[in-house]
Amino acid sequence: VLAARADRGRATIAPGSGLPTESEREESEGAKMGREIGAADVAGCVVAGAVAVYLCTQGLGLKPILTLTDRTSWAWEITSMCFFLKVAQDSKSKVAGFYWAKALVATGIAAFGGGFLAPLLVGHTPVPLMEETFTWMLVVAWYVTHHVPAFSDFLTAMMNTPVSWAMFTFFFNIFKTQQIVGNLELAAKAVAAEDLLPHSAYFPFAIAGPLVCGFFGGCGGAFLPLSNGLKPIEEGKVWNVRAAFFCPLIYFVATRFCGVEMLTAKMGICLFRMVGDLFPEPRDHVMNPITRALYKGTNVRDTPLPIVVPVSKAEIASSAGPSRGA
Repeated sequence: VLAARADRGRATIAPGSGLPTESEREESEGAKMGREIGAADVAGCVVAGAVAVYLCTQGLGLKPILTLTDRTSWAWEITSMCFFLKVAQDSKSKVAGFYWAKALVATGIAAFGGGFLAPLLVGHTPVPLMEETFTWMLVVAWYVTHHVPAFSDFLTAMMNTPVSWAMFTFFFNIFKTQQIVGNLELAAKAVAAEDLLPHSAYFPFAIAGPLVCGFFGGCGGAFLPLSNGLKPIEEGKVWNVRAAFFCPLIYFVATRFCGVEMLTAKMGICLFRMVGDLFPEPRDHVMNPITRALYKGTNVRDTPLPIVVPVSKAEIASSAGPSRGA
């Protein structure tokens, strides 16, 4: 009935009545969206260009930027803020409709999950509590992403443009590498300094502990809240989880067994993560044969990797809506 009334209402709007017809309204909305997308593209190019020009004029070189070791310029602050903005944007659709406190906590888990889990495993203070700047950067990023009229939507549109996405992905991977290496080295030092229990008689230095903490540094937030269980590692097809596995392993082998300098190894795994994020299709073409060879050589998996993530019948039924009988 309501649909019929709406149809009659639209039908009574004559072209010469002075009121916009349905097609005119659609054209107006489309033109408005086009202007917003165009403005977002321009803003993304301006922001990315300004950041690139600033970093180039500082004469830092690539290594201090990729390893997040420079504190003479604003590179550390730019990288950190871009990381939290990207995390907030990536979580925006997931926390839509949440009560504000729940949305903030969920965004914090996505950003800091590994930063809490890994230090707690070895009895140390979590990073966000040690470097409080990160906590307040997250709050600001979450707020401007959700609660600033007009600007929040424009920020989302800008960050989804190709240039902005590439820039934020660049800084995201730098910060994520910092979390991986920081948690790995924290665990290595904590185990070495432990004096309450005897150290291993067969291993001169810890291996399992640093690798586990490095893994959590890369994707620990995916396991929180704990009700998520082991879903993040059920099939091994999520790139963030796979990178969190490979990066600590590569870094540890390079620094402990191959004599590679720590910052050089850190820069290497940063580039590995970055290339994988920026070029997903070539990444899969390279990684899939490697993982298949590893599975075949180790015999830890008999079936091939799934092409799609399996969905339960309950999820299919809930997404399909009411049945015909309803």
